[in-house]
Amino acid sequence: MAVNLDAEAGLAGLIEAMATNSDTRALPSFSWGEKLAAGAIAGILAALLMTDSLMAYSDAIGAGVWMPLKTLAGLVYGVEALLAGALAISTGAGIQLGFSVALGILFGLAVSRRTSVILALFAGLAIGIAIWAAMELYVLPFWDPTMEARIALMPVAYFVAHVLFGIALGITPLLVRALSRRHVRETPRMERVQ
Repeated sequence: MAVNLDAEAGLAGLIEAMATNSDTRALPSFSWGEKLAAGAIAGILAALLMTDSLMAYSDAIGAGVWMPLKTLAGLVYGVEALLAGALAISTGAGIQLGFSVALGILFGLAVSRRTSVILALFAGLAIGIAIWAAMELYVLPFWDPTMEARIALMPVAYFVAHVLFGIALGITPLLVRALSRRHVRETPRMERVQ
């Protein structure tokens, strides 16, 4: 019985010593800002990967480098988007960037520093493929037939662009961890009260 009391007292002393000697920088505080920023960065990266891959492929097949952005602007301008020039290009870029950042922020809010990168990559890929399916089955046929006609020229590249989009979303936990580490380094050490 005395041995158990000594062990319990020793354990209690050890826990108390650990608590008084703990470094507050080792336990970073939870921050919604880190998750929002990481999601926004992942969304921007996703938009760039998707748009740039489609623009490069479109230019390679002779459809013109700006065709993906112009056809996306078909949501607003219809078939006139193909003739609208810089206005259609900037509208298409704005639509893509706005959607990507909004989705990236939502994805960022759903992950944490502890989320597995593999799990996040699979979730990102699933989201990218789900967006591709929704675009193919609903958005393009009913809301943007101009884009549907042009995307029919490059169906594989369009699918691959959505996979790249999902991969970019999947790196969100890495971005959250990177922003958290920066927050930990910048947090001043709290003085101990004695």
